[in-house]
Order: sequence, then C-alpha cells, then structure tokens
Amino acid sequence: MANLDTRELAEELEEIEGELDLSYDPESGESDPDADLIERRDAIRELLEEVDPNGDGETLIPEDDFEEHARELAEEIGAIPDDAAWPVNCIDWKQAASDLQTDYSTVTFDGTDYYYRGG
Repeated sequence: MANLDTRELAEELEEIEGELDLSYDPESGESDPDADLIERRDAIRELLEEVDPNGDGETLIPEDDFEEHARELAEEIGAIPDDAAWPVNCIDWKQAASDLQTDYSTVTFDGTDYYYRGG
C-alpha cells in the first residue's frame, strides 16, 4: 500500500465537490446517484480536519509499511551510511520502527491504519 499525501486528498476532495450534483433533494424520495461520492467526500473531509486542519500537508504511512519507513528515514538523515556493514546492518528494524512510532499519531482511513507526524 502506498503513502497518502493530504495535499493530494485535498485535490481529490475539490474534484469530488465539482462532480457532485448539489441540486439533489434528499426529501424527494429518489435515491442519490452520488451516494458513493458523498461518502468519499465526507471521509476525506473528516480525515483532513483531523490530520491536516491547516492544509500544510501531511504524509500518511500505512501501518504495514512503517518498518520500511523507519529504514528509509534513517538513511535519509544519514544515520545509516551507504556502505553500512556489521554491526549497522544488524539493526532490529521492527524495534526501531516501534520506537519511532512514539513520535507519530495514528488515524484510520478507508479501512487502513496510518501513521502521521502531526498532532
């Protein structure tokens, strides 16, 4: 599963809002042809309000990918040299990811648990 970027979700929200037929009258008794879009719109709105209320942009990392995220972050910040050998190549990445998770918040979106840095 891929990371989610709240800026991309905000763009999707704008597209959905543009597609919705806002003239639908729920009291008419007709079924709403845009029910799935409305559900998606509401889910994205709720997520953005919780995770990125200022619109600064947050990256949501799927729980199943967090260990890989920890490894990539360690490489990006220079904690792991390119020519890493013993003992650096023996890091318990599961434990490293678990320790890193304390700096992250969690949210569930679309049936998947994500970690994000804000909050």
